Amino acid sequence: MKNDHIIDYIRTPSGESLHFFRKGKNEYLESPSGVKYSFDEGIICFPVSISLTGNNKNYQTMYDRFSGYYDLATKAYALLKNGNERNRLMQYLSLLEIQDGDKVIEISIGTGRNIKYLNPKAEYFGVDISLGMLKRCQKKMKRLKREITLIQAEAESLPIKDESFDMVFSAGGFNFFNDPGKAVLEMLRIAKSGVKILISDETEKLRSKFDNNKFYKNNPIKNPAEYLPDYCKDIDYREICDGDLYVLTFKKP
Repeated sequence: MKNDHIIDYIRTPSGESLHFFRKGKNEYLESPSGVKYSFDEGIICFPVSISLTGNNKNYQTMYDRFSGYYDLATKAYALLKNGNERNRLMQYLSLLEIQDGDKVIEISIGTGRNIKYLNPKAEYFGVDISLGMLKRCQKKMKRLKREITLIQAEAESLPIKDESFDMVFSAGGFNFFNDPGKAVLEMLRIAKSGVKILISDETEKLRSKFDNNKFYKNNPIKNPAEYLPDYCKDIDYREICDGDLYVLTFKKP
């Protein structure tokens, strides 16, 4: 998607409209209040105006450093546990049922490892707090000849217009958002009415194996259904991948 068309789907985190500008080789978005948001190699960056704190700050730093090794590590783990990466990921991706022409957004997209297994005839967007991971994702999509719009932003403050997407999902990262409940409300806000939303991440069973890791020991994992507002429909929770992961699906009324 060309950068000047991104304004059809995004806004500032506070809800202001955006306008696209090109000055020489530089491109940027600007709000009516004069705040500018830059592109970094085609990735639109919103956290420049956000003071990151807590888990969001910690994990941004960690994944920026780890981005070059992430795919290798996760593929090795999937090979050991489930035979290969596809077998592991399709245990939750098969629940998405993405149709041709759907507008799909993944929150906490990382390196984009899920996208290559999804319907290539849909239109994809990805959000992540780590610019390092997004750059790896961008390179991967180019190799796969898949178009995608990538945005650096927090899950709790998505720079996305209301009711923009036919499918919203987050597979990995949800457990350690600063405010998972607020992230759920944001996913509901950007989904169209009747849309299925999917959240998948590590179970407490798996997390407990890493209690000595500073990123895990102070983050007990709750059942993600506890974060859902009462109006959600068709709620389904299950554990997959031999109890390593959970998957929660629900619909926006």
